[in-house]
Amino acid sequence: MQPLHAEPPSRRSVWMWVGAVAGLGLALSMFLNNNGPRTRVVARPSVTSTFVVSGVVVPGDSASVSRDGRGGCVGTGTHADVVDGALVLITATAGLAAGRLTDPQALTDGTCRFAFSVPGVPTGQDVYLVTVAHRDTRTYLERELTGEPVRLRVD
Repeated sequence: MQPLHAEPPSRRSVWMWVGAVAGLGLALSMFLNNNGPRTRVVARPSVTSTFVVSGVVVPGDSASVSRDGRGGCVGTGTHADVVDGALVLITATAGLAAGRLTDPQALTDGTCRFAFSVPGVPTGQDVYLVTVAHRDTRTYLERELTGEPVRLRVD
């Protein structure tokens, strides 16, 4: 038995060949013209040296601290998070380093002073972000963090 209408010739094979030729032409063109400008990849030198940031933190004013009766002190009120063991973070492009507040000392003017030391801070960074006890982050240059002990005021 034969169909009543003759089937039209298949156009699928023609379009398949057109697509294959176009894809091959595009790939060949990309291969041959791949001599244009290149985007340079600038590798940052690996961090090979570090330094230690040491200093003191003074929280607010005398209303921001209370004496503990043993010559030490703790932050109070809005400075209640500035206590012995609070985190000191120094962040840079190459990574971060952490230390803790230690040795709280009540001063004669009614304020308080905590010591800190943060080892492993990478050298050669553009800026360093310093955060004490999850408070305002401040920006420093390397020359401000090296040499003399750093004095940070936490307001």
